[in-house]
Amino acid sequence: MTAPVRVVRTMKYAFVVSVFLFIYVTIRVPSKAARPPQQSFELIIVMLALINLALGLNGRRFWGRLAQANAGRTSNTTPLNQWFSANVFSLAMIESCALFAVVLHMLGSPTKLVGILFGCALLALFVWSPGAPPATDNFD
Repeated sequence: MTAPVRVVRTMKYAFVVSVFLFIYVTIRVPSKAARPPQQSFELIIVMLALINLALGLNGRRFWGRLAQANAGRTSNTTPLNQWFSANVFSLAMIESCALFAVVLHMLGSPTKLVGILFGCALLALFVWSPGAPPATDNFD
């Protein structure tokens, strides 16, 4: 395993730990909302979370297309930097699903809904893989 893959996998496990910390926070800090948010607002937040989750699972493809579209404008990015950025983007999008769960908890949403979003984020992190880095000369 090359150094960039080790770094990204280490980041993946750090993101998993942070999701568990978010879960811990939601357990320890009760919601102080007087009443739960409207269902339409909850639905919008859940849809945003699921869109971010889908972007996270397809982040490398999305980022690759974006990098190709901007290839003429940026001359200092290497394929390895693009690969690394795509993986960080992907992990951040998956993490945002867990952050939306925290937001819903603080707004007073049902525990089931918050738990489902946390579960989706954790499942996505466990399924997610960094992929192979582009071939370059010196990794180690």
